[in-house]
Amino acid sequence: MDLTEYLHKTIKKPCYERPFVCEGRPESCTVIVIGENPATKMQTDWWSFWKDASGFNLNKFEGEYEALRLDSGKSRYSHTRLRLNRLRRDNNLCCLETNVYKNERPGGRGTGSSNVGLLQVLVECMPHLKGVIAHGTVATRYLDSIPVPARIKKFPMPHFSRVSFDSIDEIGRAHV
Repeated sequence: MDLTEYLHKTIKKPCYERPFVCEGRPESCTVIVIGENPATKMQTDWWSFWKDASGFNLNKFEGEYEALRLDSGKSRYSHTRLRLNRLRRDNNLCCLETNVYKNERPGGRGTGSSNVGLLQVLVECMPHLKGVIAHGTVATRYLDSIPVPARIKKFPMPHFSRVSFDSIDEIGRAHV
């Protein structure tokens, strides 16, 4: 099945959860980063960031994400987002970020809407995928439970909020 068709069949409309975030088409990404839950609750329909032809608009998402955090008195980026941006920008990785649970929760912890069906489809439908980074206990357990093709490197690690930028750069170098 075509990934776009799958997304339309499985992600409700409107969607006030966060199934994944990337720049453009997921199929062009080389790395999947899996956490537990998104911590910053967005107030925008996920589909407003998606266009079938071009994929996900990361710049639009980040603009709304930053504005929401600043309006609520928080720093511009969470500790996790700082590390995700470092992987993308400083290490030139084309990352798809996602979580075991797609529902947004303050603090980013706890069960909710499962994202595992989508995660398995993403692993199968991303032809350029070189690595999967699982950060945190829940994500690491999930990664250990699914079949991942041998050509794809697995990187289990502590939650990004507890990982140094040097460790992020080390992972970045391992993917390139």
